[in-house]
Amino acid sequence: AVAEGGADVAGAFAALPFDHLVFTGSTAVGRKVMAAAAPNLTPLTLELGGKSPAIVAPDYPPAKAAARIATGKWFNAGQTCIAPDYALIHESDLDAFCATYDRAVATLYPDGPSGADYSSVVNDRHFDRLTGLLRDAEAKGARIVPVGATSAQPRPRAMPPVLVLDATDDMAVMQQEIFGPI
Repeated sequence: AVAEGGADVAGAFAALPFDHLVFTGSTAVGRKVMAAAAPNLTPLTLELGGKSPAIVAPDYPPAKAAARIATGKWFNAGQTCIAPDYALIHESDLDAFCATYDRAVATLYPDGPSGADYSSVVNDRHFDRLTGLLRDAEAKGARIVPVGATSAQPRPRAMPPVLVLDATDDMAVMQQEIFGPI
């Protein structure tokens, strides 16, 4: 069975007396699921707020790493639970990685965010959240670098892909699951 709906349906669903619930998503929503299930003492399995890293060894070919990371990241414009959120790359390999990552994204989406194959961000709230992550990172010293093909006229909520360089732990982009084209 499939239960469709928004937060109200999800809250009512989680409050039902199930034998077990499994939830994958953000930590904030996970807390709400847990609170809704608690009166019934429903056991939960929670997979929350993934910060899936990609680690690139110094001797690994940057073009190969970039192509593989781009493929994993750009399914549905980064809106999958398994999309890499960040990459750990030796500073001596960073420029080569960024250049080859730019080409890999352009190969995947030659028309950029205006192309029919490029996914839009799911809704306005998440689009605003993602632009807020970028504003916060830039205000705290990160460099925001566009990658792939760009266009002057992206479709609504089709956020152009970017890299965030020089990210630090105090930036929201490093504290939250991104779930988008960053």
